[in-house]
Amino acid sequence: MIRLTIPTDDMQILEQERFHHPHPRVQRKMDAVYLTGMGLPRHEVARLLHVTEGTVRSYVAAYHDGGLEALQRFNPHPHSAALDAHATTLREAFTSTPPHTIQEAVERIETLTGIRRSPTQVREWLKKTGLAVGRPVPSRQKPTPSSNSASWRPHLPPS
Repeated sequence: MIRLTIPTDDMQILEQERFHHPHPRVQRKMDAVYLTGMGLPRHEVARLLHVTEGTVRSYVAAYHDGGLEALQRFNPHPHSAALDAHATTLREAFTSTPPHTIQEAVERIETLTGIRRSPTQVREWLKKTGLAVGRPVPSRQKPTPSSNSASWRPHLPPS
């Protein structure tokens, strides 16, 4: 367990930034570290902030290892960057032979890059990059009347 001793200068910054930082997730990190620094046990901080004790522990560890700067770092989509690095390879592979299903795309991405992502993550990444999954759907055209035009008309009740 990390024993947290926060200097007075940092406590003042935490007190201010936990309410006024532009990003709510960073505010929550600052709040967790501030409350922990005030002596509240981590399970109580977790209950007050509606997060898990593990989350509070990771915020405290980030502060312990990197100070206030570590608390201010926030990457909302950490996994997409890994696939973005392989975008050219994946675009070429999927353009020449498009996958028929998301599951097939998941497996091919893992084979080509060594990166495993969930079907939801792959679907969102494919959508973001403009790549399609499956074959194009044939256009749905209205039926054209044939020589026996009565066969395609709707049945009307007698009047």
